[in-house]
Amino acid sequence: MVNTTFYGTVTLKTTYLVFWCMKILFKEYNHDDDFLRIRDFLQLTYRDEGYLLNWTIERWNYSAYFIRDMFELSLEEWSKTIGIWEAQDGEIVSLVVNEAMNRGETFFLVNPKYLDIVDYLEMFEFAEENVKAEIDGKILLRPRIRNGDTILEKIAKERGYSIIADAKETTSEISLNQDFLYPKLPEGYKIMTMAENNDIIKRTKAFAKAFGNWGTEHEVQPHSYEALQKAPDYNKELDIYIVAPDSEIVSFCLVWFDEKNKIGVLEPVGTDPGHRRKGLAKAANYEAIKRVKQKGARKVYVGDGQQFYLSIGFKHKQYSRVWEKVFENN
Repeated sequence: MVNTTFYGTVTLKTTYLVFWCMKILFKEYNHDDDFLRIRDFLQLTYRDEGYLLNWTIERWNYSAYFIRDMFELSLEEWSKTIGIWEAQDGEIVSLVVNEAMNRGETFFLVNPKYLDIVDYLEMFEFAEENVKAEIDGKILLRPRIRNGDTILEKIAKERGYSIIADAKETTSEISLNQDFLYPKLPEGYKIMTMAENNDIIKRTKAFAKAFGNWGTEHEVQPHSYEALQKAPDYNKELDIYIVAPDSEIVSFCLVWFDEKNKIGVLEPVGTDPGHRRKGLAKAANYEAIKRVKQKGARKVYVGDGQQFYLSIGFKHKQYSRVWEKVFENN
């Protein structure tokens, strides 16, 4: 990877034009050194108003611990798919990250302080070399690009990517400067947390049933949940679940709390198909919202735009398109 020196001018608050040069250095990801650096970068670049430029912290925790383990990837394998570009003083300028490398997904994250000098072409080249995946006999890369990000959209088009019709990721939000009417559970059901009973076997089973991989070759295993609980920002007290009369976990909502920015993020949320339409998901979500509100959160996000979330008070915040390019299978 080539290091690049940028020359240019920038307008400061004093309105003077300053000529400057800066060398941007590529760094390979090292988990011990870089996980928390990237988490801190995500907190630093969070925007309370307007669009969300980058991931929020839950997605970084979730991908590095739970998703990586679920796809049975070693830290060494996964680390090769993470690209870091930084200034000479070590400040992160931009990142290439992914949530599920075996699906060819990739995301481009940038520091707004350096928007004018980010080397997007080099980021694309890194992703094309390290993240593309074979799916249904085709070698693919599927970047997620926030709708309206004209710079990335232009580069994607020039490099032969196209938008997948009707494929997008939606982020929704709810403000916590309001009172909530917490629903009552059906008789025999009760709300608990992993802090009260850390039953990973039942919790994993509930996850697998909610997301449709129970009893399949892709069924999520307890070791993946054990890995998730090692994530630095995971909190058992914020891992909410609902227990049915037969003592099985049938609905759940894990909320992550970004104390620096006073926000909560729901990930993941699910309900056993055999227990849906009983108000369980709403109860679990509202319990999670109540808990992060008590910690000082001002709003909560969820990476979903389904009608269910709109019905309980969320509003669409923004969405990203899924782009795709097919590469020659050498």
